[in-house]
Amino acid sequence: MESMLIVGLGSIGRRHARVFRAAGIRNIAGADLREDRRAQAQREIGITDLGADYREMLKRQKFDAVLVTLPTAYHMAVAHAAAEAGCNLFIEKPVAAVSDGLDEVERLVAKRGLVAYTAYCYRFAPSAERMKEIVDSGRLGRILCARLKISTYLPDWHPWEDYRSFYMARLDQGGGARLDESHGIDLLRWMFGEVKSVYALVDKVSDLEIEADDLATMILRFKSGVVGEAHFDLLGRAARVDAELIGANGTLLWDRISGKIEVYDAATKKWDVEDFGRDSFVTCYDRQAAHFIECVRARSTPRITLADGRKTLDLLTAALESSKSGRVVEL
Repeated sequence: MESMLIVGLGSIGRRHARVFRAAGIRNIAGADLREDRRAQAQREIGITDLGADYREMLKRQKFDAVLVTLPTAYHMAVAHAAAEAGCNLFIEKPVAAVSDGLDEVERLVAKRGLVAYTAYCYRFAPSAERMKEIVDSGRLGRILCARLKISTYLPDWHPWEDYRSFYMARLDQGGGARLDESHGIDLLRWMFGEVKSVYALVDKVSDLEIEADDLATMILRFKSGVVGEAHFDLLGRAARVDAELIGANGTLLWDRISGKIEVYDAATKKWDVEDFGRDSFVTCYDRQAAHFIECVRARSTPRITLADGRKTLDLLTAALESSKSGRVVEL
């Protein structure tokens, strides 16, 4: 893979530009409707091939891959155009806000033999990989239940801009806790398999001046028998990203922010601690980029496929349906 077009030059688009350039991709172009973001990408990263219209850029040059990093509601339109142009896809999470258009993108990807990756980068964090290893090893025994929390205060996300103008504040752009913090759903699916049913509350409960939900809490019953709780909010004044897994033989505590895993062994009645360090998480972006590049070059199936992105989106959609109906929704 030698070239890519990044569509959406906000903070995550520029982060990916830096990461992929460091990974050896020299031919990086960028598209964004906002002139200030195009200028920022040129000033900070040195991208010179810039434009406002990604469709025009796709017409004049064949890119090996397109990175879809604009607000969630616009993912499918860009992915469809890129797949039609024969470009491999790197789609920021969640794969879309609604499933409209996803069938056609999947059809084009299959027809043209493209690599399509959904960017749930948490799976590449060293501490998360270790948590998965421990679960799979059977060290905890049969997993009975799991709790996962992602809690951050929206105005603190981008202190350089008014949070009310950030896409996360807007329903029409696919913002809100339910969609954006869906890393947690992908992690739970990765560890425990597919979900059988969900009961959820999705709401705006704070005084934040936003249209989107700031709280999404879900009770999940997995086909494997595990009962899960997923809590996402845009309210926590002290950021928290953590999980507790309770097994028949022990308990595991995972803290993404500190990089620590603590495991309690019921037989020895002792805690073992593994500390990956607070800075370990950011390496997930580099490892994710290397994985995507290798998949494109080898024409291999990525760790997180378009189908994975769809399954997580289906669950998020069912959670919204459950919240509106007040009933358990079967998947």
